[in-house]
Amino acid sequence: MKSAIAIFCLQGHVAVWRLTPSQAPKLISIDKHDRLPLSTAPVLVHACADIAERLKGDDVAIEEVHWVLDKQGTALWQASLPQLNQIFTQHSIWQSLSWPWLAARFGLDAEQPWAAQDLFANTLLPWLITADNAIERQEMQQALAREHQSESEILATERARLQQENEQLRSQNAALQHVDTENLLRFLPALFPRVFTVLGATDLALLSGRVEPLSIPNPYPEPSEETLRTLQKHFRALPQQLQQQIVRFVAHLPQRYKLQPRPEMWELVLALEEN
Repeated sequence: MKSAIAIFCLQGHVAVWRLTPSQAPKLISIDKHDRLPLSTAPVLVHACADIAERLKGDDVAIEEVHWVLDKQGTALWQASLPQLNQIFTQHSIWQSLSWPWLAARFGLDAEQPWAAQDLFANTLLPWLITADNAIERQEMQQALAREHQSESEILATERARLQQENEQLRSQNAALQHVDTENLLRFLPALFPRVFTVLGATDLALLSGRVEPLSIPNPYPEPSEETLRTLQKHFRALPQQLQQQIVRFVAHLPQRYKLQPRPEMWELVLALEEN
C-alpha cells in the first residue's frame, strides 16, 4: 500500500501523520508519544527511522514526505539530511513547507502550533492530501527560501560586525603594547590637564603592560606654565609615529571622554587620533 506522511518539526517537538487519500489523517506515535521532544538531529533521525520501520512492517510504501518546518526544525532537518535520505528511499517525493506561511494561510497561531493540533487533522492535513495547486506550492517554497536568505543575511551582518570589533581590539592591543611608559609619564600632562587624576597609577600601569604600579604622586601637581611649554615643544619634535602611539593610547581608553586636550594642543591631538 502506498501512502504519504507529514512530519512536523515545530517548537522543539516532532510529530508524524500518515496521509492516505479518502481517509482521515492518522497520527503515528513515536516511542509511544504523540509527539517527541526534538533538540538534536539524532533525535529526528531516530524518530524517522522508527516510523519508517514500522510502516515497512505494515507493508506501507512511503510515496511522499511532507516536511513542515519552523526555524529550529529547518536547522535540525538540514543537519539530518544524509541520514534521512537513507531512511526514506529515493522513490519518495519530498517537499519542505514553511510553517509560518502555512500558519498564516490557515489562520493558525505560528507561535503556539501544538495548541492547534486538532486543526491539523481538520484543515491542514487534508489539504496536503488533496492540494494540487502548483502556484501555491511554489509560493510556499519561495517563502521558505526567503526565510533562509534572511537568516543568511543576518549571519553575514553579525559576522561583519564581529570582524570590525576584532580589528578594533587588535588596534587597541597594538597601541597598548608598543607605547613607552616613560613617554606616557612625561608627555601626557603636556597634552591633558589633570590626566593622572583620571588615570590612576595602578590603572595606567596595567594598561601599559606593567605589573607593578607606577610611581605617580596623588594628587599629581600641575606642571608650571614654563614646563608645559617645554614639554609641548619636545612633544611636537617627536616622530609622528611616536606622537600617535601616545595619543592613541589615551584615545582607546574608556576614560578618554573625561579628558579634554589642552587648548594649545587640541588641534594636534585630534589630528593624531584621526590619522
